[in-house]
Formats: sequence, structure tokens, C-alpha cells
Amino acid sequence: MPNDVSFVPKILLCGDEAKFLSKIGDRPFKIVGHAKIAGEVDGQKFDFVQDNKIFFNGKLQDLPALIKFLQSNGADYFLFTSLYELAAFRNNAYKRGYLSSQVGTLDQLKASPPFFYDAAADFRILPYLKSVEIKTLLDVDSYFAQGRVFTKWDNDLTEIDAISEKPLPPITENIYTRVYKNFADVGLKHYDAALIIERPPIEFDSMIAFLENVADTIITFVRMGSELERHIYDIADSFGDVYGLRGGAVNWHFIKYRKPPEDFCTYVVTYKNIKLAEPPEGYKIIQAGRAPNGDFGYPGDDTGDNISRLNLYLNEITALYWFWKNTTHTTIGLCHYRRFFTESEDISYSYDKILTREAALKILERYDIIVSELYFGSLTQREWIVNDCGEQLTSLAEAILRKHILQAQPDYLESFEYVLNSSTLYKCNLFITRRNVLDAYCKWLFSFIIDATEEILRRIDLASFPFSPRRLIAFFVERMLTVWLRKNRLRIKELKIMFIEGL
Repeated sequence: MPNDVSFVPKILLCGDEAKFLSKIGDRPFKIVGHAKIAGEVDGQKFDFVQDNKIFFNGKLQDLPALIKFLQSNGADYFLFTSLYELAAFRNNAYKRGYLSSQVGTLDQLKASPPFFYDAAADFRILPYLKSVEIKTLLDVDSYFAQGRVFTKWDNDLTEIDAISEKPLPPITENIYTRVYKNFADVGLKHYDAALIIERPPIEFDSMIAFLENVADTIITFVRMGSELERHIYDIADSFGDVYGLRGGAVNWHFIKYRKPPEDFCTYVVTYKNIKLAEPPEGYKIIQAGRAPNGDFGYPGDDTGDNISRLNLYLNEITALYWFWKNTTHTTIGLCHYRRFFTESEDISYSYDKILTREAALKILERYDIIVSELYFGSLTQREWIVNDCGEQLTSLAEAILRKHILQAQPDYLESFEYVLNSSTLYKCNLFITRRNVLDAYCKWLFSFIIDATEEILRRIDLASFPFSPRRLIAFFVERMLTVWLRKNRLRIKELKIMFIEGL
């Protein structure tokens, strides 16, 4: 993403134009008028300090007229070539209640970033983020790093990340938690808000469409009376809410996306006919492997685009594949007929301890995915599989999986090998997350696991093996969520698993 936007500031100049031109350098500008704060016009003497009169736009006017001219986008800056005259104007304008970062010197203009910058804007926005409880913010154009503040400025609540292709000064560590080189490095992380600098309307529309899955709210500064400000007012009805923080040379605009009612569904996967109470609101029982195992009276994974035939070897992820391909839920999860997430410290089964829809959605306001508590075992993950399936089967399946990962997802081979040799794991393929995270995970997983499974089945008649070794591929699949999470920047919430005995 660009870190600057072409902007030609309109300047109302007070002072010697030749002096201004000799110092401006290659900074773009447009002089839209000249002003004087003292002198004589048509035989009438005036002095701003004494009588509040300023000569601009060809006539004597008062301070309110100047303020209206600047705030209506008549000029972006009121610049002085004389520090003495600037001090006289500022001191007396301040006494009359006016102080603005639009008023300054050529050197101040030259020191500001190439996009329009209001030197006081940072000091307005940072405390305001705290007041509206924006806890996470992505600074898309590394705006703050080019500004005037070096801390979060009275805001100890907001975690701010930035995107910048160029290295930033070390002092910006006071502002930012992380600095990413590009959007790919941000990955699937979700933010309360994303901040972008002013853009032409067509580029602005493209950016807010792109950021819809990245943040809940877009924050941008807009010059008063600018084309973009008019555009935002024109499109306000298409968003959930649009509100502003006014003041100075620019207004901050907060644009909140309109979200449809949350479509939440956590699928309760079963592979056998069980007596299970009706699950809580937002939970739905699904039979995995209905194609090979017969119909037990539940909705199954054998309709539409499906891999139900592979359930004997892949277990619950045939249901995962089905609801990835055949549903549109905005928040989606997977649990088992006897394993449920709970926020209770007491994990003995009780229906009223199952994580509710409302509690899950509340957690996902702060986190990207809910998974089981990280399991710490006495064996490595590979040793666990060997215990169940034997060394020969494990080695063959591992080699075939490694080959297919190398072909389809080579960047994940190191993570795959790391997890196999680790004693930690997010168990059982349990999760609840947003649709875009599910899509990313399933696109990754099924890019290689189906092909690898079919090759393994061509090499080994797993159907003839006892229950545990028959699940050889499923044991590897159970490790894949941990493999994927290790490579992606997500805010992970771990919850306890409540286990129903006897099912």
C-alpha cells in the first residue's frame, strides 16, 4: 500500500513571494491568494493587532472571514515568510479564540509529510481512540510514524500496528506494537479499526472494500470541504454509522461497516447414533461419514460438494469440508458430540456450561479464533502416532504428506516438521472462528490432504486394519490446525474442553 498520496496544498501567502519561491524547493504547491496583516488599502490604514482587519481576496476582512475561508477549503495553509508577522498574528488570533495548524511557516510546510498533514491532528485522535474504546488499530499508511508524536499520547489502551515497506525510526516502537512490511504479513489478524490517509474518492472506495475483513471501522482524516469529505457524506447511508471528530485543518471521520445479523453455527460432529439432548442455540448436529456408515437421522456430510466417502480415514474433517463448501455462516465452529468448549473451571459435563453463542461472539470481538487449551504431553506428536499406528505406517504416511505439503504449501513444511517433533498440540480439531479465517484454513488444508490421503490409500489397504491404525491419516490431520496456526498471526483464545463421559 502507498505511504503517500499526491497532494498539492493551496496556500494563502502573507509575505514576499520571491522569498517563498526561493525556499520552497520541489515541494508541490499552489498560491491561491496573498494577504497582509498591516498596511494601507485605498488610503485606509489597517493593523490586525489593533483593529482585527486582514487584507486578502482583494479586500479588507476580519478574522472570522479568514477562518471561514480556510475552513471552507479556500486554502489549506495560511503561510508567513516573516516569523515576526507570524508571531503577531498568532498571538492576537489566539486572544480572539483562534489557533490552527493551518497557520505556519514555509519551513513547517516543508517538514510535513508529502500527504496533507495537520500538526495537531495526532494530538486529537490518539486520546479520542481511548474514549471510544478502540483496542486494536492498524495504521495502514504508517501515518503516526510521519507525524509529531512519539508515544500513544494519553492512550494506554489501544494496541497500534503499522504497515511500512521502509524501516521506521526506533522511537516509533513507543507508538507501534508491530510493524509489517505489507498486508501479506498482517495475515488474518482482525482489528477494531484501520486508519488510512486521505485518498481520491475512487481509491478510497477501493481501500474500504479491501479492508472490510480487516477491521470493523475505517478512520481517515479529511480536509474540510474537500472532494473526499463530500464523497463520504454522499455514501454515508451505505455504512452502519459515520461520525466525525472535528477541529483544526482536518476532520477525522469514523466509518463503521454495516454488518448483517450474525449467522452463528457450531457443528456438533457425530459418527454414530447417540442419545444427545438438543444442543444450545447456534449449535447443530451433523453426522460425519453418512455416505459409508448409513443415515442415523441427522443432517449429514454426504450432500453437495463432499468427501464423506473418506470419513473412515479422515474422521471429523469430512464434516469440516462439507460445511466449508456448503454453508455461508459468518461465524462457524466445530466440536464433538462429547467434547464442547466451556468457560467454566469445572469441566465435568453440564448442559448449562456449554459455551453459548453470545459468549463465543463476545470472545471473537477480541480474538480471531477459539481453540482448545494447548496440550503438553510427555511424547512428541510423531511418537503419539507411532504408538497408535506403528513405525512403518507412520513413516510411510509422513513421507507422503511431506511430499504433498512440499508441492502445495512449501512454506509450511518447516512448521509441519516442528509440530511433529513437539510435545504441544491444539487437540481434536475443535475451533470457533469467523468465516474468512475458516476459508483460509480449509483452503490450505484441503490443498494437499485429499491428494495425500488418496495416495496413501493406493499404497496401503487401511480399511483392513484395526480401528486405531485405520485412523492413521486422521492422527496427522489432528496436528494440522496447530501447524497452520503456528504460521499465521491470529489472536488465539484457548478454552477448556468439557468431556461427556460414556458416549
